[in-house]
This record gives sequence, structure tokens and C-alpha cells, in this order.
Amino acid sequence: MPDPRWTTDGKKMFEKVMSAVPDAMRDAVKPKLMELLAARAKGKPVTDEVVKKMVVEDLPEPQKSVLMQVLGIKKPTGDKGKKKVVTPAAEAVSPAAQGQWEGISQAMFERMLGEVPETLRDVFRGKLMDILKQKAQGGTFKEVQVVEIVNEIVPEPFKSAILKAFSTMGGVDVGAVEKIISTYPGGSETLISILHAIQGQFGYIPGEALKLLSQKKNVFLSTLYRLVTSYQSFRTEPPKQYTVTLCNGTGCLVKGTDPMIKKLEEKVSEHDSQITLEKVRCLGCCDLSPALMVNGEVYGGDAAQAKLAEILGE
Repeated sequence: MPDPRWTTDGKKMFEKVMSAVPDAMRDAVKPKLMELLAARAKGKPVTDEVVKKMVVEDLPEPQKSVLMQVLGIKKPTGDKGKKKVVTPAAEAVSPAAQGQWEGISQAMFERMLGEVPETLRDVFRGKLMDILKQKAQGGTFKEVQVVEIVNEIVPEPFKSAILKAFSTMGGVDVGAVEKIISTYPGGSETLISILHAIQGQFGYIPGEALKLLSQKKNVFLSTLYRLVTSYQSFRTEPPKQYTVTLCNGTGCLVKGTDPMIKKLEEKVSEHDSQITLEKVRCLGCCDLSPALMVNGEVYGGDAAQAKLAEILGE
């Protein structure tokens, strides 16, 4: 479609609108906006008033309010009664993409699209799907890939709103991860402290958190994985109901920890076990032998045997 004719003020106003659109989206969005403007101008030059009317009357919330603020437009009093048309989720994803979504990635993708003006949603959907396919590299669409798209191309205040919504959808609260990272300014010297803080928040270190940390601190993801797997104190899987740390040092073995270890190992081998077993050389409480620690609390002697029986359901 040929570009419409512009007045000087109309051109400047449209450039302001485009400046509020994320860089990665501008090429995809511009033709749709031009089409809306052409329909409003009806063959006449596009003035600043035409651009303003397009924003106020053709775009939905919350994008309309943001652009009105950018353009210095006061909100019309007769705007309250208008209804917003919602695109059905069932029609949102093309058949070719069905069956390729992992976890809640599809719901997250649709939530992200919910921040896009409905008049532009089809354009954005195609562009965002192209980006997602590039990230997936022929594999399934993952939750972390959707989070990456939000962080990379979605502007504020929409990014914060989307990330906050993600945190209530059963995935990792990336907002909490970002807050942790922001409290440790600096470079690679802060990584260990950040990883401990993330594990303290979630009970383990999620893969999504590692990828976000890699982006924020400009550190190779492989470097972070090496750090996490090099330290026994870090966990990459959600903790189970019981984390049992049992001393297998000489003193405790002599006083009866060997049978306790065998019982726990047998229970841990069950596929639905809710026990994580950690064996150490000493718990630093030899006077309590045989001793074990359950979720950070130390038990010794008869108390240790009673706690073990409770865990094993005996």
C-alpha cells in the first residue's frame, strides 16, 4: 500500500506514535497503523488530528492510554462505555503451532499477546511466533523462551505487568529473580551470592533463573551451570518434602547410623519418594550420635530414631 500524504504536524505526530513501539515490532506494526490512518484520512493528507483520532478510537487499553500520554492527549469523557473485544484463546494459535508447547508456555504466550492492541494482535502474533520459533530451533516452545521475548522486546509498563502475571501462572516468579539480581550490583564476583539468594527464595535454582542471570550479568550460561554443579550446596531440582542429612562418620557408624542409611536409601529409591538423602562425614554434633538433620534441624539418639520412623511411616 502506498504511503499516505502527510501534513508536517501529522508526520511528526505519527513519528511519536512509532517511537513508543518496540524496535523489533515497528516493521510489523507500521503497515497496520498506516492502513488505519489511510481509512480515516479518506484520500486527504494525514494531519495530527487524524493520528490522534486513530489512537483514541481505534486502539484499545492499556496501549491507548500510554500513547495518549506520549502524545499529550487528554482522555475523552465519553470513553467509558466502550467495550473491549477479546480474541478467543482457542483461535489464537495457528494449527501448525499446536502440540509444540511445553508446560504453560502457550498460556504465557497468550498472556503476553493480551497486552497488544487488538487491531494489531494478528500482526504481532506472527512476528512473535517467528521469534519464538527461532529460539526453539525446531524443538518445543518453552516457558523460558517466552520470558526471554518479554524481557528483550516488550517495553515498560507492559513488561512488568506481563512478568507479574507470569508469576501467578505456576511458573518461576521472574520478577523475584530480577529483584534479587538488582540487589547485587557488579560483575561475576556477585554470582555466588546471587545463586545462594535465588536458592533461598525458591528452594532450588531454576533453569529460568540461570538464563535470566546470564542475560543480566552478561555471563555465559555454561559458566553458570558449571558453578551450580560444582558446589554440592546448590540444587537444580525443587526440594522434596524431607531433606535428610545423615552422618556416616566413624563415630556415628559405630553408634548405629549404618542401618538408618540403608533404610533411607531403600525409601529414596522408590519412584514417588519425597526424601532427598545427603551423606556427610560429620555434622559437628558427635555427642548426639547417631545424628541426622531433617530440613535443617538436628536430631540425635532416640530423637533421631523417632524422626526417622516418622519420615519412613513406620
